[in-house]
Amino acid sequence: MEAAQSIILDLGTSSVRCGFSGEDLPRSIFPSKLPKEKEGREVMKLLGRMEGIDGGVESVDVGGKEVGLGEVMERGEVSEEVNGDEGLFAYMLTYMLTYMLTYMLTHMLTHSPPFPSTQIKNWDLLTPLLEHTFTTHLDLSTESLSHPILISEPPLADKDSREKLTEIMFEVFKVQGVCFCNSSVLSLFASGRTRGMVVECGSGKTHAVPIFEGFSLPHAILNLPAAGQDVTEYLQKNIKDKLGYNVVKDMKHSLANCLPVTGPNALLSKVEYSLPDGTPISIDGVYTSSCCDLLFNPDDYGIDNVDGGIGEMVGKCMGMVNKDVRLDMERNVVVAGGTTMIDGFTERLKEEILKSEGMEDCAQLNVIPDKTGREPGYNSQRKHAAWIGGSIMASLDTFSSIQITKQDYEDSGANGEYKKLVHRKAVM
Repeated sequence: MEAAQSIILDLGTSSVRCGFSGEDLPRSIFPSKLPKEKEGREVMKLLGRMEGIDGGVESVDVGGKEVGLGEVMERGEVSEEVNGDEGLFAYMLTYMLTYMLTYMLTHMLTHSPPFPSTQIKNWDLLTPLLEHTFTTHLDLSTESLSHPILISEPPLADKDSREKLTEIMFEVFKVQGVCFCNSSVLSLFASGRTRGMVVECGSGKTHAVPIFEGFSLPHAILNLPAAGQDVTEYLQKNIKDKLGYNVVKDMKHSLANCLPVTGPNALLSKVEYSLPDGTPISIDGVYTSSCCDLLFNPDDYGIDNVDGGIGEMVGKCMGMVNKDVRLDMERNVVVAGGTTMIDGFTERLKEEILKSEGMEDCAQLNVIPDKTGREPGYNSQRKHAAWIGGSIMASLDTFSSIQITKQDYEDSGANGEYKKLVHRKAVM
């Protein structure tokens, strides 16, 4: 690996993506949560859950036989494998103990992510998370990182958080340079564009961000406090089988779909899903077919502080940009983030935008990628769009001009002048 390579970090609400510039995909993707103590890590290792805790142990040993917890979930039935000598009592006792242990691991031995929104909330958790990223996932020594680093941050990121993170990078990790980039700008860059409207829907929030010549238009950025996490929690709450969060999250990406506003939208009565241990279960298709509706009609699902769904948000955003650049926005509505990978999302989004005020007759509206699949590369990897855009940007010859270097920091750190510099150089 060449020393000139930059570290690319995408610090998301639910997961961290990390790797090096010039690479096509992140080296590693892992949860934004960390075990609280060493003991918690050891227990999770024993259960094979060091990364990606899903809130459910896959199987337990009963009477010398490994029994999938999917069998516990079967309604009104007891598996033959636990009937007989062991008896129902032993079976249920094993299940209850397993459930309690899993709950403890998920809720007591792991921290909440340090950055649930645009502002970093828990700085005590961030440094260990970064150290874990560099040492475990990138195999680097944190005594002195001989790499510049590009950090993807959410639209309208908090300036105080940016300043504090700059200090940590230079003071704790001794990096060679730091650059901050708007995640939506990077996502648009990954699609091969510098002009357009990015609709970024990940885990924590959904943003509509107009971008012109590689820079966002801050006055017109809007957000919706509903995203993939809300869809997952809706599913988890409504399906009768009590499954862990990450299992339901995988189920969402495997089975969920966005129904069209018009045309055929038949709800499936049942859909089949295999648990991680291979046990098949049946899910009410009403929920997998309607769960994404909360993104487009959040008022109907009790989500507070909203004024319409994603479609209305994009329509309002269009109305806030200068008429000279609006055509570029309408022709290039680029979706990004893992939630947009759900089947039918882009088609439903286009319908909803055309329903919004002022967009009813917008014949040139183009939501990318569209169902014709003319951009297969971006279509399949847009859940990593911000990271990929960062990898491309950090590979350009001009990347050095948007960094604050170690020398910059040392020269101006004493009087705090680096704070002005880091904001001035940030790609927003």
